[in-house]
Amino acid sequence: MKLTIAAIALAAMAGCATAPDKIAASYVSPTAFAGMSCAALNIEAQRVNARLTTATGQQTEQANNDAAMTAVALLLFWPAAIFIGGDSQAPAIAQMRGEASAIQAAAQTRGC
Repeated sequence: MKLTIAAIALAAMAGCATAPDKIAASYVSPTAFAGMSCAALNIEAQRVNARLTTATGQQTEQANNDAAMTAVALLLFWPAAIFIGGDSQAPAIAQMRGEASAIQAAAQTRGC
């Protein structure tokens, strides 16, 4: 019985969504934004930040839902572990964080 509970707990945690603040940025080269004016960099930064805010909210919701389903699976009903979703937005968040860093570096290079 203890082995079954431990196996379910391990399986449930393996599929849990990562909290957005634990997702590292992917590398994006600032040269992709090097030819842009300061105004264009500002607009692009706003666009990336808006998408990042949306994706972060979705990932937070998924992480919270996964935590709740894990608790239900461990305490009450182990088949609930099937509904644990995982990191649906993590790759997008990492990419957008990389883009935001690259835009900031390009803006600093331009003296914006």
